[in-house]
Amino acid sequence: MLVNLLKHKFSVSLVFGSFVLLLLLWEYFHGGVVSHHLLAREEMPAISNWWGLLSIPVLTWITLTRIGARRKKSSLKAGEFSAQVIRGFIGVLIYGLSLAMLWEFGQADYMPYVLLLPLGLALFFPIYRMECLLGFVLALTYTFGGVLPLLIAPVLLVGGLLIYKGVRLVVSGFAKKFRSNKSS
Repeated sequence: MLVNLLKHKFSVSLVFGSFVLLLLLWEYFHGGVVSHHLLAREEMPAISNWWGLLSIPVLTWITLTRIGARRKKSSLKAGEFSAQVIRGFIGVLIYGLSLAMLWEFGQADYMPYVLLLPLGLALFFPIYRMECLLGFVLALTYTFGGVLPLLIAPVLLVGGLLIYKGVRLVVSGFAKKFRSNKSS
């Protein structure tokens, strides 16, 4: 399945772009297309949801290109690799939807706590991958547009990368030191 998606990057990008277009048309005919202020403050610049027509298809294209490159380098079987990518995408999509629901249902006070959840999960899962970025941005597109999630996600992804790789590096260093002390 993933191999077919990688072969049809343009079509998949078009599908996600159509999703954004449908959201924008719905907004347009129900009061106008929303613009979101940075940090939800009126004095900060506003970013229109129209930018999602550009950001989502481009992000989808880049994501599928990066996944394809990673697939070529991977030692996993095609099915295992596909499952790994799909799990990452779906997992972060669900996480993003939970953030969106908190905002939509007026529970924004809990968002800072939920926003830190990926950093804890990064101890065990590689949340820094492109499929996670795409899932996060798609999940938040209805609530925050196609650009604001792109401003938040890199912070979470870089933090996830540092935690996932850094903790593993430190633990493996301690394990080597422990083994060398034990053998001498």
